[in-house]
Amino acid sequence: MATATDALILAALLDHLAALTFTPPLPVAQPGIAFPPSGEDKPDNYLAVAFLPNRTRQVTLGDDPQQKRGLLQVSVYWKAGAGLIKPLDTAGLIIEHFNNKTLFASDVKITISGEPWASGPIQEDDRVQIPVTIPYTAFEPER
Repeated sequence: MATATDALILAALLDHLAALTFTPPLPVAQPGIAFPPSGEDKPDNYLAVAFLPNRTRQVTLGDDPQQKRGLLQVSVYWKAGAGLIKPLDTAGLIIEHFNNKTLFASDVKITISGEPWASGPIQEDDRVQIPVTIPYTAFEPER
């Protein structure tokens, strides 16, 4: 179970992503976990998550809770040669799912602090990648 503020934030963001269903389902490569599992090939289409916390912001003097800021990046990977419509639709679903949301994890309130956005497609050898960036702010719980 997560106890550190950044761990609580990541867990809440991952749980929220997991609540989004795709047809057909898309596997998710989570930060710090081997993907694909040993002995398996990478799927043609999948999501990959990167967690990018930023510097904590001192908003008051003393020991009051401080503001945590950062980005969650969910990259849509799609098999090359299939066009951009389906991966862009998938990116759009992620944007819609996170836009204007407030999440809670223990005593941490996490707010999606701006509209998520999709970056331009990145062509790789066998896949196209469309990064979706989700900005968040959160406040540490009172101790």
